[in-house]
Amino acid sequence: MKKLLVATTNSGKFEEYQRCLSDADIELVSMRDFPGIGEIEEIGKTYEENAILKVKTCFEKTGIPSIGDDGGFEVEFLDGAPGLHSHRWLGEAATDHDRAVAILERLKGVPREKRSARLGSVMAFWDGEHLLMSANWVYGYVLEALHPAEIQRGFPYKSVLFVPEFNKLYKDLNEEESLAVNHRIKNALALKDKIFALWKERSF
Repeated sequence: MKKLLVATTNSGKFEEYQRCLSDADIELVSMRDFPGIGEIEEIGKTYEENAILKVKTCFEKTGIPSIGDDGGFEVEFLDGAPGLHSHRWLGEAATDHDRAVAILERLKGVPREKRSARLGSVMAFWDGEHLLMSANWVYGYVLEALHPAEIQRGFPYKSVLFVPEFNKLYKDLNEEESLAVNHRIKNALALKDKIFALWKERSF
């Protein structure tokens, strides 16, 4: 059975990959299965560079075709911040609550038409020869206020991004709505057929 290594140790992300890449002919594994890979320092200057860095590092250390992504939350009024550093822009000690509240505080008094934001990622696949890429985003705007109790642990930016398409905060989307806009799942589906086509041409 062919293996595909997902370049993450995050169980939530891994489950999203499983939603659309699990198949009778492939075995999905993650970096948790290969502790020898170690932590991959995200030193790229773009999402694309970081995604490529992750999959190439995983492939080089395991020889298994790898898929992974890098993404962030971008706010128009903040010139695209926090962007590439969405997880670390307030420092390693910051909590999800801190990150969500910081966005709201920086937008105090800013009119809705200038509160546009997007949440998304760039995904890469590397098999030692072929590089495949895909990018997807969820668009909306940041609400003017949010009760602290409404900030969802693990998903601070989903807690502040209002999605006009469904007239809801991202965090409040039901399963069907969430699947319709999920950037990671859209990216994986966009690459799935291309990956399988490559596997028909060669074996690993």
